Amino acid sequence: MTDDLAFNQEIELFLATCRTASLATFGSDGQPHAANLQYAHDANWCLHWISSTDSKHSQHLIENPRAAVTIYAHQDVPELIHGLQIHGTVDLAISHGQAEWNHVWELYTGKFEFVNSMPQLRSAAEQQSFYRFRPTWLRWIDNRKGFGWKVEKTLS
Repeated sequence: MTDDLAFNQEIELFLATCRTASLATFGSDGQPHAANLQYAHDANWCLHWISSTDSKHSQHLIENPRAAVTIYAHQDVPELIHGLQIHGTVDLAISHGQAEWNHVWELYTGKFEFVNSMPQLRSAAEQQSFYRFRPTWLRWIDNRKGFGWKVEKTLS
């Protein structure tokens, strides 16, 4: 295993550095779907993104809130591959009140400053929904530490 503090700092830095996650969902018909999303994260490693409630992944999440996420740093050399595989559940931020929505907006625009600088983007974002992915399990893979090196962690 690894030192929890060092591990937590490594994950925090990775989440802050990367900007895109791939979300995997499946519908009631059993068909899978994957979507790339720009995300911000909070201190609990919850991921937040904006999406239309009409999108396929959003419809799947209404049917089943369980999902998986991958985030990785693009590398062309196998020895440099590193990233996260995460399981968790998804809900709408607005279902927790306007204060929660405002908090998520601050997280999101802190990472994606261009959204705040363009009024048409803010207006468009306000017409969409913020989703929150709450991780329950993660696997950190880091071939830079040795091919196949990984740590798995169950989160509460």
